[in-house]
Amino acid sequence: MTTTSTAIDLSYGRTAITVRDAGPGTPVAVILPAMGVAAGYYSPFAEALLARGVSVVSPDYPGHGESTPALSRSVNYGYHALADEWLTGVLDATGAQLPGRPVVLLGHSLGGHVALAHLSGHRHASVTALVTVGSASPYWRIYDRPGSLLLKTQFVALVSTIWRLWPGHALGFGGRQPRRLMREWAGFARTGRLRPRGQEDYESGMAAVDLPALAIDLANDELAPPRAVDHFAGKLAGARVERLHFDKPAGAPGRAVDHFSFARSPELIDEVVSSWILEHTGEAPQPSGTID
Repeated sequence: MTTTSTAIDLSYGRTAITVRDAGPGTPVAVILPAMGVAAGYYSPFAEALLARGVSVVSPDYPGHGESTPALSRSVNYGYHALADEWLTGVLDATGAQLPGRPVVLLGHSLGGHVALAHLSGHRHASVTALVTVGSASPYWRIYDRPGSLLLKTQFVALVSTIWRLWPGHALGFGGRQPRRLMREWAGFARTGRLRPRGQEDYESGMAAVDLPALAIDLANDELAPPRAVDHFAGKLAGARVERLHFDKPAGAPGRAVDHFSFARSPELIDEVVSSWILEHTGEAPQPSGTID
């Protein structure tokens, strides 16, 4: 097992990528982070997958984590930039670093949006499956207290427009984000459709995706409750989607399950995800801590 770092230069700066190689021929999970979360936050989860025979590629979004330059008002991108140039660049780098491997997109929260938006318009021979964890439609009508959610999400759009970025690091949600991304996310929340202004219709492309997919909702997750995860997974009308609710039994090791805890405390979910990936890439699941 080896861990290396690389980087790619794109329109919005240099994207940092960490590559964990579980060995020749092993499948590759590309972890796409949640909003405002650095790739390094997922290190315990990535190491747990690695120990179970899954190689892991961990990229940072432009302006986040180890990517440079840091996000500012002059850096303004949306879903299209992430789904098109950024993720295409990440997958090209993955193929260069780990050639000939089957690749699974593993999106957490926003990362699931980016993965599905990408797949709606791109086909890669190496991308064989999709896993989403806590990825949901933020559509206000399907949440408890819908009026409150509608107001909050549209407040995000308003502040992002006036402030020329979203200061989530100061307001307690999402970290610092580019205004275009947050306005588009707020539009998704308002309409239930991921259709950034001036871009292709992601929704019809999503319905045409034909890959095996695993959509996981997490216990105690107020940001992505089961009904909202169902709504998002339902956009994969042509895919073979498996739905899973994940919780730990009483007395299980590690932190209680919520929207973020699996990244730092991956007990049990690492086995669930790695087994599914290995099964759907033609590999035999590996017991924890051993790699042939």
